[in-house]
Amino acid sequence: MDATPLRVFTEEQQQIWRALYKKLIVRVEKYACQDYLTGFELLELPEDHIPTLEYLNERITPRTGWKCVHTSVRYTSADDWYPEFAKKHFLITDYIRSWEEIEWTHEPDMFHDIFGHLPFMTLKHYAELEEMFAPAYLRATTDEQKENIKRLAWFSTEFGLIRENGERKLFGAGLISGAEELDNVVQNRVPVMPFTIENVIQYDKAVYTHNKQLFEFESIDALKTELARYFDTI
Repeated sequence: MDATPLRVFTEEQQQIWRALYKKLIVRVEKYACQDYLTGFELLELPEDHIPTLEYLNERITPRTGWKCVHTSVRYTSADDWYPEFAKKHFLITDYIRSWEEIEWTHEPDMFHDIFGHLPFMTLKHYAELEEMFAPAYLRATTDEQKENIKRLAWFSTEFGLIRENGERKLFGAGLISGAEELDNVVQNRVPVMPFTIENVIQYDKAVYTHNKQLFEFESIDALKTELARYFDTI
């Protein structure tokens, strides 16, 4: 892993980026939470080409201290992910989904990493949320604790929902960067429960299918408080 720009992409891959951006941007502007929209303006993601790591880090690192780091691994394991997170390194894969996966992909590709996650990483109070996970995971001594932490991350920063002014808004990067699961939520095709430790740890991550259960919280502060209720026990 290194901090060099993402590799040179083919014109077809650039076309896939443009198609994904066009498909998601209207939905996101309507349904994403305000923090995401604020970060999106700060990040200034290009719609016509894949941004370099240098471009991304110029907009993220001065604001939150986080740094995007290149990896050629398509799905980084938690045991490798969280040591990088502890150093405030956000791993960006150079893999991008195929045309057949435009609506949904089970792998967190480069579009998911950049479009879904990175707008949030311009915001200090969101970065502080992400900074809660690595210390807890690295302190964990049992497989059960590690699995619970992965579930809590999955159903919050990846597929969480947040209430704003009485409305349900998209918070998780997986929802924001995936058309099919986004549509499942806004068309009320997936049940939603309150985000509590007890509720979330009952459910496994839905890696190879759409999520059949999601969770919502009232605010980032409320989410931090709930996560700390578990993390402080480790």
